[in-house]
Amino acid sequence: MRNIRGFGRAALLTAVLLSVVGLTTTACLPAKIAVKAVARGAPAVAPFFGEALGLATDLPIDGPSRLGGGVHKGNRPGLYGGTRDRQSCDKATLAAFLKERANRKKAAEWAKVQDIGIDEIGVFLKKLTPVLLRNDTLVKNHDYKKGKADPFDALLEAGIAVLVTPNGKPVVQCSCGNPLAAFEHDVDSAEVEFTGGNKKWRSYDREKVVKVEPTDDGNEVERYELVDVQDQDAGLERPVGSDGTEDTPLPVAPGIEEVDGHVDVPEVTGASLEEARQVLEGRGLAAEITQEPSDTAGPGTVLSQSPAAGERVPAQGTVTLTVAAAPPTSTPDPSSKPSVDGSISPGTPPPATDDGTSGPAVPEGESPPVTPYAGGADPDGLLGGTS
Repeated sequence: MRNIRGFGRAALLTAVLLSVVGLTTTACLPAKIAVKAVARGAPAVAPFFGEALGLATDLPIDGPSRLGGGVHKGNRPGLYGGTRDRQSCDKATLAAFLKERANRKKAAEWAKVQDIGIDEIGVFLKKLTPVLLRNDTLVKNHDYKKGKADPFDALLEAGIAVLVTPNGKPVVQCSCGNPLAAFEHDVDSAEVEFTGGNKKWRSYDREKVVKVEPTDDGNEVERYELVDVQDQDAGLERPVGSDGTEDTPLPVAPGIEEVDGHVDVPEVTGASLEEARQVLEGRGLAAEITQEPSDTAGPGTVLSQSPAAGERVPAQGTVTLTVAAAPPTSTPDPSSKPSVDGSISPGTPPPATDDGTSGPAVPEGESPPVTPYAGGADPDGLLGGTS
């Protein structure tokens, strides 16, 4: 009887321990957050502004060159994309719509999400930069329902045009004008729901989902380094607040993803030293410079590099660049001598006179010869020459 009771107590204790372990394990797991998928080109259910306004141009971004998933700083080169001299978000039309008297209630709700006053909308928009998302990106989106901004956690598909602040934070979904805020949860907690017209897109990869962390105030971006989404081997540099018409090309796409802590060395041979440094810095690499003379390349041209292009090196590593040196400056040859007829070779100083001054010796009692004046202003007639 004692053995049976002992067995019963042991079984009860085991059950209690298993329950405690189960509760502890469950408590350690992050709570799942329902996230609504927003597909590129899919109409919003209750947008702030109708797609008919034509505020934006979304573009497909498919391919392996996207960044890895997780949290990325808003100033990271290559986080966003763009197209050369092509406007992807019409800020002027958006500003005009918000200023209309009939839309004042919407404007007030829109400004509230952005934490600004309604009279600050114009100045706020001028500071924003249109870009294209290169990764599926987590945000807090806002529809407009019953006169109020209605928030919901969302996953925006790569290729959707957004406006970003100088801190790199997405704040407007351009196609519908919806204001955006930061996703307030961990990336791993997102449980993406593909419903309605937002069907699961072909390029969706849970491991590529990102969340943007804005830079701190005082560390704002001045120029965004974007990937040219129509030529993903090239890049664009876009001034903050511009609309894309002031872009300048970059020689290679910025923000190449690290794999196992390594990156590919880009080709910089033949580029100028300034361009080469810019390309290397875009991949997180430093440059070490050596110089050698060259009869074929101009000064400052990269003659060779080590490691060679295409090799994989540790991230934050160094690439040695051999650069064409500037030609040496010519100096007079101290061994030059007067020619046989007494003339002085070019670059050779005249011989010293008897009193230690330069020039030919002058016989005693005679004036030194006057050098004919070659022309030019001589108002006082102090220079020699013919009258």
